[in-house]
Amino acid sequence: MAGAFHAIRESPPRVLLVDDVLTTGATAGVCARILREAGARRVSLATAARAFSGPLPSRYTRRQGPRLGLWLPEDVPR
Repeated sequence: MAGAFHAIRESPPRVLLVDDVLTTGATAGVCARILREAGARRVSLATAARAFSGPLPSRYTRRQGPRLGLWLPEDVPR
């Protein structure tokens, strides 16, 4: 990803990056670094889904009631 992105002007102080699927996080990491170098004080990331390698443990896929959601490995299932 090195050299793939660059800022064309000064960044606003707060930036929200939006990505459809988070895989390794390399793209988001590089974009966040470039934005910080361009003046952003805070860079946040929102994604619609996260890719996992291999099957998810059942504790992350159980659904209780009609609520849908995505639990990440560090989250406590609700």
